[in-house]
Amino acid sequence: MSARRVLFVADQYADASRSVGEYHPGGAELTDGAAIEACPWPIELATSATLRPRDLRSFDIHVVANLEQGSAELVSELCRLGRHVLFEHDLRICQYNGNFPGAAEKVHRFTQRCICPFPHLADLYRTAIGTVFLTHRQLAYYHANPFFRPGASAVLGCSLMSRAFFERVARQGDDRPARTIDTAIVASIQRIKGEEGARQYCRQEGIEPFVIENMTPEQVLETLAQCRTLVYLPTGLEPAGRLLVEARFLGCKVLSNPNAGVCGESWWGLPDGLALEVLRDAPDRFWRLVNRFAQVERQASVVPPSASRIARAKGRVDGFTRHLRTVESRLVPNAAMDLFSGPWRRRAASVSVVHEPTDPGSSDSKRSAS
Repeated sequence: MSARRVLFVADQYADASRSVGEYHPGGAELTDGAAIEACPWPIELATSATLRPRDLRSFDIHVVANLEQGSAELVSELCRLGRHVLFEHDLRICQYNGNFPGAAEKVHRFTQRCICPFPHLADLYRTAIGTVFLTHRQLAYYHANPFFRPGASAVLGCSLMSRAFFERVARQGDDRPARTIDTAIVASIQRIKGEEGARQYCRQEGIEPFVIENMTPEQVLETLAQCRTLVYLPTGLEPAGRLLVEARFLGCKVLSNPNAGVCGESWWGLPDGLALEVLRDAPDRFWRLVNRFAQVERQASVVPPSASRIARAKGRVDGFTRHLRTVESRLVPNAAMDLFSGPWRRRAASVSVVHEPTDPGSSDSKRSAS
């Protein structure tokens, strides 16, 4: 790859001080950190709230992760330059970031679908040289929104893991610590993470689970390394499912449901050894995709939006939200909502083994190691 000057833009990074109730980095920040670590070119970091629009001109590529705190002027300049690659962690096009179970209005909450127009973001996608999605399930939600049609795009198939994670997995194979925890679940202030569903499942099975709560990323890995089973049942879209990946490669049996995007990727069904190599290649694969986007010549000139137009577009979002709440108030509370939510509730309630640890002596294990 030819050398490029890269600017990585995000709302915050893994070293940021956290808000009350969220004491440690989230999956988005950890994935960003793994991408930054693997970048093959000179790279600088900037936060969206403090980045000056004119500073964008000094870079060949702008990798844009979460951008909620970016100003209208910053978005306008990104669109004008047209050098950005969008890195999708959640559901950027949605006012609830895809957290449908926690949505304040019923259209999102019960249909499990986003129809937010967000015209200022439409310009951001229209002028991007490419968009990278974590999973095909995540991408499907963008296609389901009639206002967004990502142009050049690619799917990674998973979250990005750091070199330290793979070193931890290697130690796991050497040390094989005792499995002192039978079953673990995850506590979260976000209902979408499915804590209550996981607790209910454990009650039905007569299990007293160990609760993973308020731990650093390193402590989470150490805990998973001691677990036999992880129960993780998101109640809505889980674009990737970083925790499931961590649990799998630290030797856990993983119970989840169809909401977890990573379990629908083709590589997930591979034997552990082969699957681990797919995961190991993901950070480098990310930058290969970015390089591919940068090499493709733009097919048509783009007229960038002005900052004032973007500001007006952001203002219209509040009006759209009010309209949704008017619509929901006219829906028949029971019949209409059951029509929308019935299939989703059945799907979210299903629990299945999405990974069973490979027996070191099995043919799959031997084939993976060869």
